[in-house]
Amino acid sequence: MELAASLTLYANTPITEAMTMTPSMAKAFFDGKPFSDWKRAREADAKLQAAIVNRLNDVIRGLGTVAKAAGGRR
Repeated sequence: MELAASLTLYANTPITEAMTMTPSMAKAFFDGKPFSDWKRAREADAKLQAAIVNRLNDVIRGLGTVAKAAGGRR
């Protein structure tokens, strides 16, 4: 069942098809280059999003420092 659920999530395979697929066929998909490329792309997207969040956090911290230096709330 877990393999069928993975196929449904990652390969857009209907659950009924995924349930009837042989384990060796599903394994071939997950061991293949297209799935590997997809995983790398997702990891790159996650790293990019994390970098954006970190930069925004730095900007927010910087604004807090500026506000304190300008005599804002302490």
